[in-house]
Amino acid sequence: MITCLHCLQALQPYIDRELSDEDIVQVQVHLEACGGCLHLYQFEASVRRLVKVRCQEQQAPNGLRARIEACLAAEQARREQRRPPITR
Repeated sequence: MITCLHCLQALQPYIDRELSDEDIVQVQVHLEACGGCLHLYQFEASVRRLVKVRCQEQQAPNGLRARIEACLAAEQARREQRRPPITR
C-alpha cells in the first residue's frame, strides 16, 4: 500500500484522471483505508466541482468577447497571409 505522502502527491492527478490504471487502484485502496487522505480527497474534489459550476455560470462581457474574437480573426488572417500556397 502507498503512504499518505505518495497518496497526497497523486491526489491532483487522480482527480484529473491522469494516472495509470495501476496507480488509480493504489490510490483507491489507500483512500479506503485512510480517513485523513479520504477527507482531503473529498475536499479537493468538492472544490473542483464548485469551481467548474461557477465557471460555467460566468460569461465574459460582450465587449471583451468581441475584442477577443476580433484578435483571433486578425491572427488567423495574418497566418493565412504568411502561409505559402499549396501547389500540386
